[in-house]
Amino acid sequence: MVGQSELDTQPAGGKTGRRARAFDYGELRLLLLAIIAKQPSHGYELIHEVNERLGGTYKPSPGVLYPALTWLYDRGYAEIDLEKGGRKRYSITDEGNAFLSANKTVIDMLVARVVPKGQGHGKSPQAIVEAMDHLKRALSLRAKMEPVTEQVVTRIGEIIHVAANQIEALLNAPMLSDAAAKCVADIVTPNGERFLRRLGSHFQHRTPVVMDENSGHFRMSMGEVRMEALDGIFRVTLTALNDEKLIEMQHILVRHLEEAAVRETLEVVWQPA
Repeated sequence: MVGQSELDTQPAGGKTGRRARAFDYGELRLLLLAIIAKQPSHGYELIHEVNERLGGTYKPSPGVLYPALTWLYDRGYAEIDLEKGGRKRYSITDEGNAFLSANKTVIDMLVARVVPKGQGHGKSPQAIVEAMDHLKRALSLRAKMEPVTEQVVTRIGEIIHVAANQIEALLNAPMLSDAAAKCVADIVTPNGERFLRRLGSHFQHRTPVVMDENSGHFRMSMGEVRMEALDGIFRVTLTALNDEKLIEMQHILVRHLEEAAVRETLEVVWQPA
């Protein structure tokens, strides 16, 4: 996996904390590289392809697209074939394929977020439009009243962030059928809340984690993890795409539980859910 310097996600202008486009810079670079890995393309074709994959909801401007392509070229991940008329066609290099392989997990999650070709919906579903309008009305109404305290503003921001995390978790979720493999482990420990915080903190760097004081859940590319801090019990429930993925998830969770344990030996026994 490459470091943060390779997948710099800082928006233009050096500002942080707010995404100004559908993809961060590092994500857009990876998506473009994945596209030209399948088919060498011109810049205008890549603009069209990204727009189509997002169902017409986002069209990268040349000012966003070409710096991303230049970055790929400068790193040796893409090469340029100069055609008649000065048109540039971009294709992937061996180094680019190695870069994609090193970031396969990120690519899989990124591709899962985009709309498959031919399945764009054009307009947002009515339920989402109404909910967004409701949020805008609530904020607009409050803004017209007397100033609110900094604590209230902070709390509003926290509520919106939690909602955004829950939405992203849903959109990133793998499709789990009724026949999905499931298991649960009731781990005897007086430190369930600590394990909940430690695991939540670790995995939130990779995927959105939705948590409260006593429970949490997040999605992996293999399936879903749910955690509960009960009285003397830390319960972990796994739902995977299949039995093979379930075993893989079990190993991952056990490894991180063991790393989080301090002067405590955990007995983790998985049972069918």
